[in-house]
Amino acid sequence: MTHMEIKAIEDAGRSSMVWSTEGYDGQTHYADVFKALAPALFILAAAAALMLLIL
Repeated sequence: MTHMEIKAIEDAGRSSMVWSTEGYDGQTHYADVFKALAPALFILAAAAALMLLIL
């Protein structure tokens, strides 16, 4: 293998690492989305409850 061939393979490996799609499996993980939104929903519910108490 020549130096140019090795460099081409290394460059191809670097470009595929940058644009890797391993992090996305094509599915929406609703449980994870809900876990991320749960604190915000709790805060909104508490604010709404406090607003109702004021009235």
